[in-house]
Parts: sequence; C-alpha cells; structure tokens
Amino acid sequence: MPTDPFLLSELPDQQRVFRRAAPFLRGHRRALAVAVVLHLATAALAVAVTAVIGRVVDAAGSGDRGSLTARVLLLLVLVLATGLLTWASRLWLIRVGEAVLAGLRERATAVVAGAPLRFVEAHRGGELLRRLTGELNGLASFVGGTLPDLVSAALVLLFTVVMLAAHSLVLTALLLVAFLPPAVLIVRRFHRRAGPAYAAVAEAETEVSARFSESLPAQEQLRITGAVPRWLERFRADNERLRAAREHQVRTELVLDYLALIQAVCLAGLLVAGAVLVGQGRLSVGVAVVFVLATRELLGRFEDLAGSVGEGREAHVRLARLLDLLRATAPRGERVALPRPRSEPVARGALVLSEVTFGYGTGAAVVDGLSLTVAPGERLVVVGPTGAGKSTVGKLLAGLYAPDRGDVTFAGQELAVLDPVALRAAVALVPQDVALVAGTVGENLAMVPGRPDPQRVRAVLAELGLVEWVDALPEGLDTAVGPGSLSGGERQLVALARAVLADPAVLVLDEATAGVDRETAGRIESALAAAAGDRALVVIAHRAETIARGRRVLTMPAGTVADR
Repeated sequence: MPTDPFLLSELPDQQRVFRRAAPFLRGHRRALAVAVVLHLATAALAVAVTAVIGRVVDAAGSGDRGSLTARVLLLLVLVLATGLLTWASRLWLIRVGEAVLAGLRERATAVVAGAPLRFVEAHRGGELLRRLTGELNGLASFVGGTLPDLVSAALVLLFTVVMLAAHSLVLTALLLVAFLPPAVLIVRRFHRRAGPAYAAVAEAETEVSARFSESLPAQEQLRITGAVPRWLERFRADNERLRAAREHQVRTELVLDYLALIQAVCLAGLLVAGAVLVGQGRLSVGVAVVFVLATRELLGRFEDLAGSVGEGREAHVRLARLLDLLRATAPRGERVALPRPRSEPVARGALVLSEVTFGYGTGAAVVDGLSLTVAPGERLVVVGPTGAGKSTVGKLLAGLYAPDRGDVTFAGQELAVLDPVALRAAVALVPQDVALVAGTVGENLAMVPGRPDPQRVRAVLAELGLVEWVDALPEGLDTAVGPGSLSGGERQLVALARAVLADPAVLVLDEATAGVDRETAGRIESALAAAAGDRALVVIAHRAETIARGRRVLTMPAGTVADR
C-alpha cells in the first residue's frame, strides 16, 4: 500500500504551542529580555503615578504647600517618564516580534519550497498560501497591536495589587474576593470555547481562500462550459460556513462582556466601603482616592486583558497552524552530498530503479515493481497511453517522488538522502508545463545553483544552438517574461537551457515537444542532441519522430524495456 504524505491537520495540535515555538526565539533572547525590563519599568511607573496622586491629595488636605509642590513636581516627572518608557517599550517589543516573525516567514517559505512534491500536490494551493501568508499576517497584527497591550495590562495588574495591598490589606482583600472568582469563571468559560471557535474560523477562511484561488486559473474554462453558477454555489456554501463560524466566534467573545457588570458592582461596593472607613478615621482621603483610581485602573486593565485573551487565543491557533506546516514539511533524515571536486561536473553514474512501486492515495499502484537502469550517455524513451504513469516515472527518476517501495539510486546513492544541490546535479527534470518567474529570460536562465554569469549562459545557448533564437527575441536575454511574451515551445527552450546550465548527469524531459509547432519541436530536438554527450537522456514522448530517436524504449504501464 502506498504511504500517505505528511498531511497538514485541519485542527492542529494546540498543546505546548509556545514550548514548540521556543527554538525560533534563538538569537532574540537578549532583545526579549530588554523588552521585559522596559515593560516592567513602565508598569511600575504607571502604578507609582496613581500612588503619588494619593500623596498629592493628602498634602493638599493638610495645607503643607512645600510638600504639595514637591509631590506635584514628582508626579509630573513620573507622568513624563511613563509616557517615554511606554513608547520605548512598545517600539522595542514590536521590533523584536517582527524580527522573530521574519525568521518564521523565511523558515516556512524555505521548508515549503523544499518539501516533497507529493506533499505539495496533496494540498490545495489556497491552503498552503493561507498558512504561509494569512497566519503570519495575523500573527504580525497581534504582535504589532495586541501583544504590547497584553504585556502592559498583565504587569500593571500585578503591580497595582501589590500597591493596593501596601495601602490597605482589608480593602484589597475585599476587592479580590468580590471580583476574582466570578471574573476567573467567565474567562475560563471563554477560554474553553475560544480554541474550537477560532480554529473553526481559520479552517473556514482557508476553505474560502482555496476555493477562490483555484478559480482564477480556471476562469476561461468555467466561462466556456457555463459552469460559473455551479462554482458560485460551491463558493456560497463555503462562505456560509465561514459566516456561521464567525458568528459562533462573536457569541463566544460576548461572554467577556459580563466583566463590565462585575466591574461596576465592585467599584460601587468599593466606594461605599471607602467612605465608611474614611468616616471612621481608619483611612485617609488620599488613600481612598488611590483605591478608587487604582481599582478603576485594575478592573479596566483586567477587562482589557480578558479582551486581549481572545486575540491571543486566535494568535495561539494561528501559531499552531504555522507550526503544523513546519512539522509536516520538516526534512526527514540526514541529507548527503555527492563527491564532486569544485568547479567540475558531477561524476556520471547509472540511475537505477529497483523494484519500485508508487501510487497516489489509497488507489491502485501507478508504477508496480519497476526495475530499470539508465546508463551514462544513454537515451531512453518512455512511451504509453495517457494515464499510464509516464510522468510519474519521470518524477521518480528525478527524485521528486519517493517510492512507496523499492529504491531509486544514482551512482549507488539513494536519491531520497541527497541534499537538494546534489540531487539537481545528478538529475534534472524539464516538465511539460514550464512555469517561469517574473523577470527577464536571462534571469530565468540563471536560476540554477551557482548563479552562472552571462558568459556561461551565452556559452550554453551556443552549445544548444539557441543563440539565434534568443537574439530574435524583442530584447534578447533582457526580454521580460509575462503573459503572452513566450509561447509554450519557447518556455520549453528556456527550461531546457536552464537544465543544461545546472550540468546534471541525467536529463529527464516530460513531453518536451508536445503541443508545439514542427519548427520549435525541431529546435528542441537539435538542442537535446547537443545536450546529450555523456549525459543520459530520459525522454517521455508521444511524437513518432522523438520516439524514433531512442535506442531503448520503456513502455508503460507494462514496465517493459526493449532495445532498438
């Protein structure tokens, strides 16, 4: 049975998320320590401002002008210092957070770019795009907006309780007993519901994004076949699922509104208790003012903290989904390089399939027990009807697929354990549908290990007999690649030249001449002949002219090899 690729989880593991994310903080821990110190100082000063206000009130009540002036000046200094430190601590924490996210973004992009092709094909493009962009953008928004407020609120809460306890243990105890139990119950209730609610929203958003992104390249076909209404029905169902998930999320967040009611009751009770104690002479007016101001601050900060918990829970889910992507795409096992002196081509060796079996999902095997040896300098043609597994064989030979059973080796070394540079030095594949990136023809040609200079590019083009073709382009190598700028056959020529620039020992071409005009097909065949040399060629073909050039023919799905 074929092994399943490492799949992403729709609802990934949300346990020990921050512990699993800790390794990505390496290199940022000193900066994080500075951020913690700045926030501690800011919170301490903010609480000190409230305490000094009480001292100012007492000094004003006693008529001591000297003490009043000194305390007012101290208050002004503390307010100014608090403002400056608040700005500095927020800026520092945001910078550190963005640096951590930048590293995560690069890591996630790199692992997806290096993930097995089978993994990429097993997922919808919109789902991978959502995890690479949507989750990181959501985390960036949290780091830039909510996280500084979350940290500040937590620290101010802690210091406020300590300050209040120093002024009156009785009032502090009454306040905590009246407020904390119901508040904790409300937050716990929210926390239990928030995880599934935010995960459901993230999953529904991914479905909508995937559905929409899949429709863009299929717009022409959808309109030709009149299938737009059918597609809109499916999109409407996904959108309704997202609406329902968001509605459930809002209902979950509304649980936190009960905190405002508890806050009002506690504040009213505190005012009554403070007035009684002041009337009994057990509490000064200044301390009563401190308690009123600090309690308003404490309860408001707790409400802010509880509100931020929702956004923090959402960020927690986003981080879990991102870590799930990194888990699923992490390299398995140690990769090795092929012996290769610097500046010399990789040694030519035999590419061997030994009892290879491969299938997609749980269906029947597409390739079943295939054994094949491609010797250096050989030209093998792979033929067979559509769906016979020809392209699958090409991807197995190129190391893009790992077999379910059996081995694929080059020069005695398994392709599965070669590092990417060594693998591409051993085998290169030119697919039937060539995708080029934004830029010029020259820049696309140079996208190979080692970044060949223009002289090397021109030399390879001359070797393949493609200089005349390139010079005939509107701006030669500087011709921009874009919609309609190059035909399918011309894209094949770019891909072929790029593959030769990598100087692989084995070159695999998947229907390189399919769907192109006779002149371009002839140009591709001539370039192939020039590229051969001691390099092995594996050509997947339908054209009779291409098949006739092969000395050995592999017929699929039978897997039989015949010499001509």
